[in-house]
Amino acid sequence: MKIGVVGTGVVGGILAGCLLRKGEEVIVVDASSQRLSQLNRSGLEIRDPKGFLNGGFTAKARKTLSVLTDLRGAPVDALFVCVKACVLEEILPRLEQVHRPEMAVISFQNGLDTEEFLAERLGRESVFRGVVNYAGRLLEDGAVEVGFFNKPNYIGALVEGKVSLARRLAEILTGAGLETEYSDSIRRHVWEKVILNSAMSPISALTGLTMRELMDSPRLCRIAEGIVREGIEVAEACGISFPEDFFEHCMGYLHKGGRHKPSMLVDVEAGRRTEIDFLNGKIYEHGRRLSVPTPFNQAIAALVKGLEASLAGRRGQNG
Repeated sequence: MKIGVVGTGVVGGILAGCLLRKGEEVIVVDASSQRLSQLNRSGLEIRDPKGFLNGGFTAKARKTLSVLTDLRGAPVDALFVCVKACVLEEILPRLEQVHRPEMAVISFQNGLDTEEFLAERLGRESVFRGVVNYAGRLLEDGAVEVGFFNKPNYIGALVEGKVSLARRLAEILTGAGLETEYSDSIRRHVWEKVILNSAMSPISALTGLTMRELMDSPRLCRIAEGIVREGIEVAEACGISFPEDFFEHCMGYLHKGGRHKPSMLVDVEAGRRTEIDFLNGKIYEHGRRLSVPTPFNQAIAALVKGLEASLAGRRGQNG
């Protein structure tokens, strides 16, 4: 199977690196000329200090592209979309140009409804959803450091007729060292990840605190609890079923976060747009549609959007 990976940040970098190490035929696409220069010069270096991927390695990509539409001349069988959810709308027109009915397009991203966003334009039979349970950071020298991997990842199809292909994709990822399971309940896994991210990432982005630091603050911890409770209520209104102890599970997970900066804090520190619209913003959106109150999620989404506007204003003033 010829595979394309769009975006070589933490998620896409680790994915592409593992696939290349396994010997899969991979085309790497990244809009950053600096990033592609690093990859072409030194390869895709994955550092794994805690051994989640059985040690670090460097993999060389045989083909790299800076323009997504160049895939028309090098068609792939499966295209993993690993860009931030906030830039999906920007790349969709180019995705439409390279898409073919037989191509599998996998949303390998954080956030709620990213697969629906793609399916509206590409068709439900073509789109698959992944839930990524590893994370890390992109280092200044271009290497990607793996921070954690809470195995497994999950992948699911949007239509029943594509289940066998989803299973095959899961097998390919597992064979490459990224343990992945097919799930008939991919929507539940998406919601679980979104609820956890929504409770932690925006508070960290607003305060500059690591996960451990904010969970050690009783006041901030109560805000996280409110976000989690609302997320569960909205998810259940959407037809998602969780175990009775799911709230306790979420809070236990958050308390184990450690001194780690969520990606949203990293984005804010770099002056980039965040994925807030696909996290707390989506919880608020679904809650409003279903008449489920979400004051915590509504407030936190508004605050992060205000922070984004402030950062954009400063960038404009600085030229």
